[in-house]
Amino acid sequence: MLKKLFSLLLAGFLIFTWNQLAAQSESEFEEYHTNKQIQQILKKLGKKDVTLHTIAESPGGEPIMVIEIGSNLEDVPAIFVGANFEGNVPLATEGALYFTQMLLDSSAYTENIKWYILPQPNPDAAAGYFADVKWGQNVNSYAINNDADEATNEDDFDDLNGDGFITQMRVADVEGSYVISKHNPLIMDKANTKKGERGAYKIYSEGLDNDRDGKYNEDGEGGINVGIAFPHLFPRAKSEAGMFTGQTPEVYGIMRFIYDRPEIAMVYTLGTSNFCAVPPKGGRKGGANLESIKLSGRYARMLGAESGKSYKMAEVMEMAKAVVPPGMEVTPSLIAGMLGLGAAVNPQENDLAFYKSFSEDYKKYLEAKNFNTETLKPSAAKDGSFELWAYYHLGVPSFSMSLFNVPKVKEEKSEADDMGSLEEVEKMTSDDFVALGTDKITAFLKANNAPDKFNAEGVIKMMEAGQVTPKQMVGMMKSTPKPEKEGELSEKDKALLAYSEAEWEGKGFVDWKVVNHATLGKVEVGGYVPYLETTPKPEKIVSLASAQLPWLLQLSTKLPKIKIENTKVKRLGTDIYKLEVFVTNTGQLAYPISMGERNNQPAPMILNLSGDIDILEGKSRTSLGSIGANQLRKYSWLIKTTAKRPGITVKIESVVFTDDVKQFNIGG
Repeated sequence: MLKKLFSLLLAGFLIFTWNQLAAQSESEFEEYHTNKQIQQILKKLGKKDVTLHTIAESPGGEPIMVIEIGSNLEDVPAIFVGANFEGNVPLATEGALYFTQMLLDSSAYTENIKWYILPQPNPDAAAGYFADVKWGQNVNSYAINNDADEATNEDDFDDLNGDGFITQMRVADVEGSYVISKHNPLIMDKANTKKGERGAYKIYSEGLDNDRDGKYNEDGEGGINVGIAFPHLFPRAKSEAGMFTGQTPEVYGIMRFIYDRPEIAMVYTLGTSNFCAVPPKGGRKGGANLESIKLSGRYARMLGAESGKSYKMAEVMEMAKAVVPPGMEVTPSLIAGMLGLGAAVNPQENDLAFYKSFSEDYKKYLEAKNFNTETLKPSAAKDGSFELWAYYHLGVPSFSMSLFNVPKVKEEKSEADDMGSLEEVEKMTSDDFVALGTDKITAFLKANNAPDKFNAEGVIKMMEAGQVTPKQMVGMMKSTPKPEKEGELSEKDKALLAYSEAEWEGKGFVDWKVVNHATLGKVEVGGYVPYLETTPKPEKIVSLASAQLPWLLQLSTKLPKIKIENTKVKRLGTDIYKLEVFVTNTGQLAYPISMGERNNQPAPMILNLSGDIDILEGKSRTSLGSIGANQLRKYSWLIKTTAKRPGITVKIESVVFTDDVKQFNIGG
């Protein structure tokens, strides 16, 4: 009896202690943390398998810290997590800290994976959230002359109405291009000149022309925006990106840290884009089209092809195999370099396949948690962003996540809603869609931004003739930007105003107020407050993070898993044998992914063969090349041995994944 009572007391004590620890852990996320507080939190997390790295110092003197979880592990893959590169999304930093705590609270995802987490790469800009006057700062304290007038930071931000926010100024001007919205006097719309509308206002950032150059706040505080200063599509025309990538120490330190750790096999970014929900966009111009390669006369003769004809990459690779030296591996990167096809600027087709597949899984995951996904769309990844650099330059799977987007305003139900979502229509057969009837199809097309030529009657005829399927039609609709409906506010303005009213008691928008301006005279100051779109109240941090961040843990289980599956030896004659080695990838991602294969990054895996043998055909060290998800590949050698029971060692060597070794004897 006493034993049972003791067991009950012990169980109760453990439950109480666990709940107390959980509550204590969550209490740390009831506020947004300053740079100093973040440094203290990171230092507290140190233990035997956790190491804190200071990889750079910001121009403002703040340390850039990376926490390494699993520093006691060797020969394992790693995942890098970076957050809030632009510095104006404090929720992303809190998400990185919360994710760190999740990893430390459970060993399930840290047994065979190392983690590097960077919660605050742009501390100078992040400090702007805690400033007395907020303007959505995204640049550090690097002295940059934005207006090229031989002086820096001389046209800073000025809070004219004293409300603690830098918003906008609207100034009546016959040369203006804006008008007050007919649907809400708070909102300024671009004048519709196509319909004969003439602008009546000019819009400026709230402030004074301190340097008297006719511009306002064009040379403010700082600096360089760390979030757009990485090499891929580096935006040279933007002064806030710096003169060259890596100019500011944060960016250089981050790139140096990652390049020094080739075991990094995947990258996560917490910010404003969301590759988890929306695959990386394509359609950029200027990149090489690898599916339509025209060969010049010289290369056409070399490859035995037709000059001027367009070939796919796979076709050119097959032709090249016949002319390259024996043993040389023909890859897309080799062809691109040989033909001078230039840098890739669009995702590879095979990579988009896994992005789309995981995106669908993520949506189902959120639905199962009853998480609201009816929000404004996340931002597209910016040129020069960390997440684009990770994919295009490192050649690894790069996933980004936006932890918060403003909820959409629920529209009144229309006839088109009875047909379901685009995804549901996409699954219909042509006969099912036609059976809906003209009225429902008309409502559906109108609600989903179909081109004018797509009227109900025309679509029905094309469906019946087999010229288009519901899936093809929906694909076109998804790729076409949805215009704003005439006669009402934009979807974004409706959402922001409703969110401001519901969550911030209307304080998310500063009502226009007349102010006497030193150079412009009578102006009105007002507009959306900084951080409204990205930063919910701190009490929302835990619910947003706990619902979405576990998905990143699930993504970590999809890494390639490559091992030696089997070996076969066949005797061909006296002392002559054929050796076959079968290598499998049981993971859900290829190694490398298509972008990595194209640019030879990350490092290849090597199949090493050694023992009491002479290799007659094949190599002692063979590159495994690309191994697709759930794929098996065979490698073979012709060998000779005079030993009675020769020992053979086959080993997969990798700087990314754990080495795999098989040892066996021929004849036993």
